[in-house]
Amino acid sequence: MSIIGTVYEDVTTDVLGQMGAWQWMVTIVSTALMTSTMFIQFEDMFLLKYTSDIVCIPPNGYECSKTSACHIISINNSEQLQCNTWNVRLMGMVWIRKNWVITCDHDGNLLSTAMVCRLGVMFGYVGYGLIADCFGRKKAIVLDVCANIVLRLAIVFSDSESWFKLLVFIRSLLGSANSYMGLVLISEVASNRWRSRLSLIVASPRLIASVCMVPLAQSIPNSETFTIIACLYDVLLMCFLRWTPESPQWLLFNNKISQAENMLYTAAKKNRKRLCSDFKIRPVNNRAYYCLDENQTCMEVLSTHNTRVLTLVAILFWILKCNSWSMLYATVYNQEQSYYFLLKILCFSGIIGCLAVVLSLKWKLRHLLMLNIFLAGVCEVAFLIFSQAGDTITSLLYSFALAARIIAFAIILIITPRFFAINIRATLLGCCQAAGQLGAIVGYLVTTTKLMNTVAMALLGVVLTVILMILCLIFPDVDNREMPDVLQDMDYFCELSKPLRWATQKTHSPSREEVELRTHSFGSRGRALSSRSASLARAPAQPIGFTTLWRIVSNTVRRYCNALLCKNKK
Repeated sequence: MSIIGTVYEDVTTDVLGQMGAWQWMVTIVSTALMTSTMFIQFEDMFLLKYTSDIVCIPPNGYECSKTSACHIISINNSEQLQCNTWNVRLMGMVWIRKNWVITCDHDGNLLSTAMVCRLGVMFGYVGYGLIADCFGRKKAIVLDVCANIVLRLAIVFSDSESWFKLLVFIRSLLGSANSYMGLVLISEVASNRWRSRLSLIVASPRLIASVCMVPLAQSIPNSETFTIIACLYDVLLMCFLRWTPESPQWLLFNNKISQAENMLYTAAKKNRKRLCSDFKIRPVNNRAYYCLDENQTCMEVLSTHNTRVLTLVAILFWILKCNSWSMLYATVYNQEQSYYFLLKILCFSGIIGCLAVVLSLKWKLRHLLMLNIFLAGVCEVAFLIFSQAGDTITSLLYSFALAARIIAFAIILIITPRFFAINIRATLLGCCQAAGQLGAIVGYLVTTTKLMNTVAMALLGVVLTVILMILCLIFPDVDNREMPDVLQDMDYFCELSKPLRWATQKTHSPSREEVELRTHSFGSRGRALSSRSASLARAPAQPIGFTTLWRIVSNTVRRYCNALLCKNKK
């Protein structure tokens, strides 16, 4: 019997089932790839303070009474001079001589290095998105791992400030795919029932890195050792590339149907699903063939109302979200923090995360996102207002604010890939991530240069919180719904019938298959439509954006007025 895709599942789930060994393998591989984000210490270089295992070498014939990691003091006149040559110990075993180290540079250069790194990551997100959509998700991942190995080694032995910053920029540019490509891959592999859970597992290293990277990097003796550890981890990732699959959905919607069939056939064996030897995948109706032949580009995003609004709102949301996070993050980590502080953040994150899991049984994901943004905004504003009240109160406030922002970050990482069609998903997700880096750069510059006083920062926090909550209302619901597969489907998030269906032939009854393929196509309302009507007749798009927001406000006001009128009549 043929299984015809419904609005609730895709062909991967139809063939492999809701969950199996193959999906778990992809989850583990994607999580391992995402773990590399814990080694991007140059994004927050100005917040790091570590100088051990760096020895200043005095000039020949120069007598000094005392040496530090970055300075030497003369015996004769007690003059303090900047060191020009260092011995740096790598991994606690090997000493190398360098004429320049970044940890002994002044704060301005440390901040500029962080900004250079974030600029490279910003362009890399967009570039790798284009590569992934044009050539496949796996090719982007392989290029990222190989480039990281070479460039991190070059950074370790770089002996010039200009070359160092150039290499940091290139490494950030070519090593940014694994920051989000695992999310794209797992989103296109997981079923509806498991997509949120597996996406959370894959995103967990990035969530941990967002709060633990600075303490982790400061626990390592020097920047060179930390980079060597990251390079060794990238070598380990080369082994994981063997088990990294291409996205079956990307293969299908790029007309690589035979490759998708072979991959799903192999994955079905791993999941212990029995398929016939002539297993085939093909579109349900003729409209699907027309969709496959369409030339889809990112410029078509601006051609319809819903896709245009959704893309612009998502990019704006990422800018404001990362801007508010970076200002709070820099304010907190510019101060001396202990491991007890980190433990408090993790404990609060666990408590809020467990509450979010319980509420997710009844609430939509975007409503949970609004709740966490509200909690984080209230705690952040209270932290700024009561910053002089006492260490205990302020510590609790900014710990809770950071924890709530981490959970909000987790939710937006889970739902953002579901907004976009497969052929442009990586590009638009990369644009959102790049916009977030731009917002973080602005936030760091505002905080480090102290352009605003405490009152202005508190007012800005209130404004950002309100805007972010309004943008959450504009987002469509992505719960229990199949992800969009072509550009046209992006414009139909509510009651619609999908323009593309896949049928998997699992038996030797082609005649029955052909009859079913020609007569059945299931829409979101459960009505069986003919092939011709499914390809021609379509439900009108349900507009998203401020139209939906205005409808919510007007309905609320109308119900309130009706209630008052009924009360007055009584």
